[in-house]
Amino acid sequence: MRKYLIVFAVFAAAYTMFAQSLFAQSSIEPKFSKPLIAFSSDATLNDKQQIFIMDLNGDGVKEVCFKDLDCYNPRFSPNGKKIVFCATNIVSDFIYMIDLEDTSTFTFPKYVDGGTDPVFSPDGKYLLYRSEKNDNNAVYVLDIVSDESFPISDGSLSTHAEFSPDGNKVIYSSSLDENFDLVVLDLNDTSDNAQKTIADSKDAEIYGTFSHDGKLIAYSSFDINYKGYVHICNADGKNNITISKGMGSSYNPKFSPDGSKLAFVSDKSGNFEIYTCNTDGSGISKLTNKNGNTIEFDWSADSKKIVFESMKETVSSINVIDIETGNIENLTGEKANNINPCIQK
Repeated sequence: MRKYLIVFAVFAAAYTMFAQSLFAQSSIEPKFSKPLIAFSSDATLNDKQQIFIMDLNGDGVKEVCFKDLDCYNPRFSPNGKKIVFCATNIVSDFIYMIDLEDTSTFTFPKYVDGGTDPVFSPDGKYLLYRSEKNDNNAVYVLDIVSDESFPISDGSLSTHAEFSPDGNKVIYSSSLDENFDLVVLDLNDTSDNAQKTIADSKDAEIYGTFSHDGKLIAYSSFDINYKGYVHICNADGKNNITISKGMGSSYNPKFSPDGSKLAFVSDKSGNFEIYTCNTDGSGISKLTNKNGNTIEFDWSADSKKIVFESMKETVSSINVIDIETGNIENLTGEKANNINPCIQK
């Protein structure tokens, strides 16, 4: 028995050294402090994308997922103790959850359901996600305690769902009227008028998101040539303005937690970079200037930093930018495919 324990220990140590050698900074015995960054990386022995965490300064890189599937899009629970993520075998998508306080879930994460794009409710009690189960490509809500799930969308092909800040509403894209329209569903309204259309046009409206006080909505619309435009409107759909005219393709808007700014990505300069503006659409400025494309990014809780991916042809890196100074720090180096960053709030 002792012989096998020694062999296992040697293997584990070798694996740790291999994974850590692919990042710019590392710690053999990482000690994490808030906030953490979760991200997907293929700096693994099986060459699969797995979920990693690290400190905001790039120290203490640690793999927290060991699946024989490619794993993407980690999202922290509101209390920062759990991470939900997607796994895929190309044919199907699955949702799993790990508990950072229970290391056994790193090897055996909790299976949630078949689906993709999971997000926690503001109170952490529910998950919102898209699933094709039961031949019904719909938005589902799952009670994390009971594991009971049910569809909440209108029966059409639906996608890109998100809770409102108070958890009482869900914004998502519905294809009920052929094209994708942006709708808001009031979860407390049991009448036939619970769902209201916020934006509809000849274009496809997706990536809807609420401001942190719930008073504004930002979203993207895509024309027939897949060119994206970023819009801001009131929560009821009124006072709709297009803020990215003349900027090339723009999408993936995200409000800052303090409510003062909106960030989005645009290929105005050739590559997809992050731009910010005021919440009335004024003061647009280019935030990043990396030799790569940025699609996924996340605000820090204090709205002072943004963590983002910079994707090149063969490798990608996780970077963090100071909003005030513009200083950019590469946290992972460029030795692997490091993508989909998310900051613990």
